[in-house]
Amino acid sequence: MSLEGLYSALSGLRNDSLWLDVIGNNISNVSTVGYKSSRAEFLNSFGQTLSAGSADNPAEGLGGTNPAQVGLGSGLAQIDTLFSQGNIQTTGQNLDVAIQGNGFLEAKQGSQTYLTRAGDLSLDSNGNLVDDKGGLIQGFNASIQYTKEIINSFSSVPGQPAVVTHANLTLNNQNPANVSNININPSMTIPPKATTQVNFAGNLDSFQQANQPGGILDLNPGGNPILPLSVGIDLFGFNMNNAKVQLAPLPNGGYALQQVGDLTQNTAADPYGVEYLGIDLNQAQASAGTYAWEQQPPVEPATQASETTYDSLGNPHEITVLFYQVNDLGAAGINNNTAAGQSQVCYAWYAFDTTGGKAPASSNLLGGTGISEGAFTPPLVNTSYDRGLNGLYIGDFIYFNTDGSLANTGGVSGIKPALLPQPDMPRIYIPATNALGVVSPRPVQGAEIMAVNLNFGTAGVLGQGKRDGLFSDAEGSYQVVNGVNTYVPQFTAHAVSQDGYADGTLQSLSVDRTGTLQGAFSNGQTLALAQLSMARVNNPEGLESVGNGYYQASASSGTMEQTVAGKEGLGTIQGGALENSNVDLTVELSNMIIAQRGYEANAREVAVINSTLGTLATLGEMSAA
Repeated sequence: MSLEGLYSALSGLRNDSLWLDVIGNNISNVSTVGYKSSRAEFLNSFGQTLSAGSADNPAEGLGGTNPAQVGLGSGLAQIDTLFSQGNIQTTGQNLDVAIQGNGFLEAKQGSQTYLTRAGDLSLDSNGNLVDDKGGLIQGFNASIQYTKEIINSFSSVPGQPAVVTHANLTLNNQNPANVSNININPSMTIPPKATTQVNFAGNLDSFQQANQPGGILDLNPGGNPILPLSVGIDLFGFNMNNAKVQLAPLPNGGYALQQVGDLTQNTAADPYGVEYLGIDLNQAQASAGTYAWEQQPPVEPATQASETTYDSLGNPHEITVLFYQVNDLGAAGINNNTAAGQSQVCYAWYAFDTTGGKAPASSNLLGGTGISEGAFTPPLVNTSYDRGLNGLYIGDFIYFNTDGSLANTGGVSGIKPALLPQPDMPRIYIPATNALGVVSPRPVQGAEIMAVNLNFGTAGVLGQGKRDGLFSDAEGSYQVVNGVNTYVPQFTAHAVSQDGYADGTLQSLSVDRTGTLQGAFSNGQTLALAQLSMARVNNPEGLESVGNGYYQASASSGTMEQTVAGKEGLGTIQGGALENSNVDLTVELSNMIIAQRGYEANAREVAVINSTLGTLATLGEMSAA
C-alpha cells in the first residue's frame, strides 16, 4: 500500500482548516462597516497515472480504454474577495457615506493612498475630512474664482473703465490633478456675492389695461407724457420709420400705443422692430413729477414685482419693476389693428431702486435696457453702459405671441446690425449715477456698481413659445363692481429668485448622491464646498487587502483610476448612511458545517491509513520472524 492516500487526506485536512479560517474571519467581521467577505476556492491535485488508456481498435474489434489515475488530494486555488453590495443602513450622521454600486473612497496615510468602502467620516481639528482610522479622505476642494467684466467703454476716468467683479465658489472637479485632502473650515465664512440675475415668472394678464376712459392707457393726457417712451414719431420727437407700433389719438384727447404690424417679425426694411426704443434717463429724471408713478393720484401700473438683491459688499438693494400694459388691443373708438399683424399684448417695464422703502420715482429710475443714461442728441458720448455704437441702447418692451407665450425677452432680439451687438436679456445698473455727478458709473460707498440681468423668460415664435418665465393669458374674470360688470384681472407675475447673497457662516454639512459636500450657511445659501473622489480598478477582486478596511492596487487589479460618483460605471453616494458588511451568516454557518465534516472525514481517513500501515508493519515483523 502506498502513501498517496495519506497525502491526500493530509491535503484535505490542510484545506478544510484553511476554509475554516476564512469562514471564521468572515463571521468575525459580520459587523464591520464596509467589509467584503472572502471565499476560499480549491482544486484537485494531479497525481499518478497508472495507465495511459488507449484508443479504439476496430481492426481487432477492440474498444478504447480510459486512463487510470490516482490523485494526490486537493490544493488551494485562490481566496477571492466578494465585492457584492452590502446593506445600506441610515445613521443620521451627516458625514457618513455609503457607496451604492461600484467604486471606492480614497484615504491617504503618509505617502500611500488606499481604497476603502468604509464611509464613517468626520472632520478633525484642522478641518480635514478623515475616516475612523485617521486616513485623509481625498477629493476636490472648492475655491473662490474671481472674474472681472468691463461694463462701460466710456468711463468717468479715461483709461479706467468701470468693471464688475464676479466672485464664485467653484468646484474644480474635472481634472484628477486637483485631487487633494478634503479640508473644510467648520467656522468658515463665505464672502458676499453680488447679484447678477433676477428671474421672473407668472402671468401678465392679457386683458388688463390701465384704469383710463375706455380701458385704454392714455400715454399723453393733457399734453404731458405719463410714461417715458420713444416710439415712431414719439412723445419726444424721436423719428423712426417703418415702426410696427405708433401713437394713435384717443377720441377724447391723448394717445394710445397702436400696433400696425407683427411685433415678432423683423425685416430687412425694419431690422429694429419694436425693440428700437429708447429712454433718455437724464431727461426722464429731469421730468420728475410728470410721470405715472409721480402723478397725483399716480397712474397705477398693471402689476409690479420686487426682489432684494445684493452688491459686492453684501448690502441689500430692493429692485422694483413696474409693468404697464401700453398697447391698444383693438378697442372701439380708435383705429383697429391692421391686417399686417394680429393684436399682441405689449407691456412696458421700468425698474427702480426702492431700497429702504423708497417709492418708485424718476430720481431712482435705474439705467438699463430701454433707458439710456445720457442724451440722444450728438455727440453721443458717455451715454450709457457699453451699449455698442456710441453707447446708444434700445428696447424696454415685453410683448407676447397671440397664444400668450413670450415673444421677446424685454431686451433686444431679432435682426440686429453688426455695429449694434446687443444682449438678448435686459440689464439694469445700481446706482444709476455716482457721487461725482457724471453719467458713467463708478463704485459708490465702497461697493462696485451692480449689473443685474432681468430674466423674463425664453422668447419664441408663435406655436413654439416657451412659458419658462412670464406669459400673458386671460386668467381674470368678470365681476359686478358697483353694479357694473367689470373685468377683474389676475396677475401672478413675480420675481422667482436671484443669485446674490450677503456673507454667511457655515451651519451644517451634508453629502449628496454625487459625493458633493454641501454647506448650509447662515445667509440661507447652500453651496458645494468639496466633492469626494471615487476610484475604480478593472478587477476589484485583484485588490490586495492591507487591513483596517483598506485595499491597494496590485498587478492583478490594474491601476487605479480617479473620477467622481455616478460617472464611468461608478455607483452613487448615500449621505447619512453606512454600508454594512456583506457577510451572509446563513451561508457561512452552512459552509462551516461542510468544512467541519470534511475535516473530520479526512482525519478519519488518516486514522484508517495509519491502522492499515500498522497492520502491514505487523505482518512484516511476523514474516521476518
